[in-house]
Amino acid sequence: MGGREYGERNAGSVKAAIDVYGEKINLGHNPALEKRQMNSSEGSSSRAKELLLAKKDIDRCEDSRRTADSVKARAETELLEAKKTVKHLKSLIEESNSKAKLKTQDFEKLRRPARREGKSSIAGNSKRYRYEDVMRELDFVKRELSKLKLDVASVLEEKSRAEKEAEASNPKTGSYSGSVETLRKEIEEVNEEQMLVELARIEALKELNGIEAQRKKEASEYMAAMEETRRKITEVNEEIESARDIEATLAVTLSDVEVLQVGLSLARDMEKRKGNNTAAEDESEASPSLRSVMEELERAKKELASINEEGFQFMASMDVIRRELRHVIEETMTLKKNEEKVDMTVQNLNSKLLRAKSRLEAVSLAEEKANSTVLNLSATLEQLRTESEAAKKEKGLIEEETAKIKAEIEKTESGIDLTEEKLRAAMQELEEAKTSEALALEKLGALIERTVRDRASASQHSSHITISKFEYDYLIGRATGAEEIANKKVAAAQAWIEALKASEKEILMKSGIANREVWEMRVHEEQQVFRTERSLSAKKKVGGELKGRRMPGDVNSETEYLPLAVSRKSPRKVAGEKSYPSPARRVRVRKSGSPATRQTGRSASITLKRRKDVTPDISSFFSGKKIENQVQ
Repeated sequence: MGGREYGERNAGSVKAAIDVYGEKINLGHNPALEKRQMNSSEGSSSRAKELLLAKKDIDRCEDSRRTADSVKARAETELLEAKKTVKHLKSLIEESNSKAKLKTQDFEKLRRPARREGKSSIAGNSKRYRYEDVMRELDFVKRELSKLKLDVASVLEEKSRAEKEAEASNPKTGSYSGSVETLRKEIEEVNEEQMLVELARIEALKELNGIEAQRKKEASEYMAAMEETRRKITEVNEEIESARDIEATLAVTLSDVEVLQVGLSLARDMEKRKGNNTAAEDESEASPSLRSVMEELERAKKELASINEEGFQFMASMDVIRRELRHVIEETMTLKKNEEKVDMTVQNLNSKLLRAKSRLEAVSLAEEKANSTVLNLSATLEQLRTESEAAKKEKGLIEEETAKIKAEIEKTESGIDLTEEKLRAAMQELEEAKTSEALALEKLGALIERTVRDRASASQHSSHITISKFEYDYLIGRATGAEEIANKKVAAAQAWIEALKASEKEILMKSGIANREVWEMRVHEEQQVFRTERSLSAKKKVGGELKGRRMPGDVNSETEYLPLAVSRKSPRKVAGEKSYPSPARRVRVRKSGSPATRQTGRSASITLKRRKDVTPDISSFFSGKKIENQVQ
């Protein structure tokens, strides 16, 4: 009875410990527990989805940041090119102004000797050609100014888009930090549950030690009781043997008493048959023997009575011994049953301890994985913080640069306005020069006709034509000037070819850098995908182990559930086995959803196209070909 009470008490304490541990094994159906487990699994899956979305948003933010950096770099390069073009246009405008001044001076020189003989017709034609060249240069400058304005507008648009993307990435980083904080709280809850598991394991070990000590004590007490019962059984057997001996002696004495009674009855019959006379003598002679026989008979009766009493006592003692033997047998049966129950409880406790150990090992592995995920998440959080700080700094620098660029753009626009005013003034001067030139040409035409007539009349008389010294010097100077202009054009063409080669080299370098950036983006994307899958597999494995720990059922179902969950959720190996996926799995580069990338590609193609459009104008300018005058 004491062993039974102790077993029930131990079973109750173990149940209480298991209730504290939160892993009570229940083979029945518990809908509330299943509902809680379903809610926990749904919560873990939703957290995993949120983590995956956060990783995707982080990748998008990084892509947008990269695109913003590329847009910034392209904008800076385009701004530098715009500055160069502005400087080039300023130099061209200065050259055109200087040429216009020289042409006006030449025109003034030509106007002075216009009254002479018709010697200035060639100068008029050259002046017309120079005027056409100046107009072509002015048209070219106007086109370059319009292109420069378009480039500046596209640069400003790209800058504004980059600023908007940087502002949009700030709330995303805040949301990511909030999700990381929630994950930290969940990991702290898992650590608290592990502490409870450790406490329950310590209590279970203490109870196991107590149960084993109590079992040893009960075994020793049972062995002592068995020895006592065996000793009592031997004593009872000895008493039974002695009782059997006494019964045998009693049977012998009873047979002797019966013989004596038969002899006594025979003697009494013989006495009745004898006569009266002989009776007295016979009585006197047989009286001593009869007395002795009667005494022996009395003694035998007393012994028989005593033997009967002892037999009754032995029978009573035998009944008592039989009752004690039955009681001892019942106690031995109860002790055996209690021992079997204790063995069953010990086996159950051993199985429960094995289950608890396996669960504890699983929880320890889950904790290690959770710690690794916490470290990874903390590292990513720190990286995100540093990136957010760097983004803020870059945003400030970009704002400063945009302010500087705006100031430079305003300066360039003011310079462009000034140059336009100068060009308008030059155009007015050229118009005035054109009108005066038209008048001079009319006069020169009249003079030329007159001189042609005079020379024709003079050539009829002689084979030589006489010209003035001014015409001779002018023709010689024109030839030397044409030669110098041709040399300059050849040098400019060679410089333009060198610039084209340098631009081709620059384009090749940019394409190599772009290919390298694409490769780095692919490698970074593969690393991000691997990290997200590894964190998701670790998170889902932790959720599955927690779910398996709370699920009712035996260890077999739990051990079957864990590998199934691992095989279903993470087809790759565990991150601790040093098995990394090959980067050739994902070849396709992810396209960003932001319009900045599309706009940057389009703007780059536009700038290249514009440069190609600029090339023939400059080449035609240096080659000296005739271009139609497009001045309205």
